[in-house]
Order: sequence, then C-alpha cells, then structure tokens
Amino acid sequence: MVYYIISELKQAFKRKLCRSYFICIVIACLLANLAINVFRELLYGINDGTYAYNLIMFAKGFFWIPYYSCIVLADIVFGETYPDPRIRNRSNRGLGRAGIYFGKLIAEWLLLFIFAVITTILFLTITAIFQIHDGTIDSAVVLDFIQNVAYAFPLLMAGVSISNMFLFLFDDKRRSYLFYIIFVVIIPRIIMLLSTDNFGIAPAHAIRELLLTPQFQSLQFYATLDIPKIIISSVIYIIISSVIGCIRFRNKKW
Repeated sequence: MVYYIISELKQAFKRKLCRSYFICIVIACLLANLAINVFRELLYGINDGTYAYNLIMFAKGFFWIPYYSCIVLADIVFGETYPDPRIRNRSNRGLGRAGIYFGKLIAEWLLLFIFAVITTILFLTITAIFQIHDGTIDSAVVLDFIQNVAYAFPLLMAGVSISNMFLFLFDDKRRSYLFYIIFVVIIPRIIMLLSTDNFGIAPAHAIRELLLTPQFQSLQFYATLDIPKIIISSVIYIIISSVIGCIRFRNKKW
C-alpha cells in the first residue's frame, strides 16, 4: 500500500494539471496583493483596511476557494483514466479495489498537505515582498494564519474525499465535475442564501448547520470558530463519501 501511495504521488507531480494548479496558486497570491495595492491607491494613500495584516486576516475568510478546487486536486492523483483493477503493475500488486480506492485518497491527502504548505509559504512571502514597507507582519500574524490553515485542513480533507467519491462514481469525468459543482458549490450556496435574514427560511437554516461551506466563514473570527464541529463534521463527510465511493468502485462491472 505504501509503495502504491508513493507511486501515485510521484505520477501526480508529473501531470500537467499539477503544474497548472501550482501556477493558479501563484497567480491568486499575486492578484490578492495587487488588489490591496490598487485599493490603497484609489484611497489616495489612506491605509485603513489595507495593511498587510488586513490582507492576511481577510484571506482566512476565503479558504472556501481552495475547498472548491478540491476536485481538481483529487483529479491530479486520480489520473486521466478510470482505474482498472484488472490492470496490475508493481505498485498495485496484491491490492484489492478498496486498496486502490483508499490508496488514491491517501495520496490525494498527501498532495493536499504539500500544496497547503506551499500555498501558505507563497502567500506569506509574496505578501511580505509586496507590502515590504508596511511593517505590520510579525510572528503573531504569521502564526495566526498558519493556525487557521491547520483549522481548515480537516474541511479540505473532507472536500478531497468528496471529490474522490465523485471521480469514482462516474466513468465520464465531466459528469464528476458537474455533480461536484452542483452538490458542493451550487446547492450549499443556495441553502446559505435562503437561511439569511432576507429569506428567513427555518429549514434552510437548520440544513445550513450541517454543511461544510459555512464553516470556512467561521475561521476568520474566534467568536465563531468551532473546532470540535469542524473535526466531527469533516470526519462524518469523509466516512460517508468514502463508503459511497468505495462501494461504487467495488460493485463496478468490467
């Protein structure tokens, strides 16, 4: 299993999609800093709300962006073709379908961890370079951001697990992406909208509490941060999605 996971991870780094994902991360970090600089210039030099620590603080409220991209990250490991358990090589020899499924999932989690570390370093470094004369980035700001990345990691792991499930559910990858967008992006956003005071629909508010997406908004403030809920809900989503995806793969006829 360990050899299979390492092999899947090595293949993932060779794929074009992996390089494109990394480039998108760099562009996102640059755009965030360019936006804050432009905003500062439009205010004729007024710095209120445009300090480097403000950018880092606001970024914690946008961790749903990498969450939505989990399908792409999972796809990097999943590969270009649906895994055929009949095809045997040195890496998957002796593994059953469950082993292949969870081997890919673990490799995706490892890739998620690597990209999380890279993104954190890139964002903090680029922000420090762009805001070099700011003077508001200190060790406390950096540690607070890293801490919030750690808080968000279980939610991102759940996002990868859900993505892996959808990739295994359908032979056509376009359908996997479509259903991911519908069930992970669109439907939760609609429920979140209906649960606001403008609509005040009670069932929507109750369902909202069961979703992962709203929990990314809670990361920005200590008053709303609920670590036990993050961990418990993430584990539940991981278990449910893994069971569904693995059962589908085990029952698939070849």
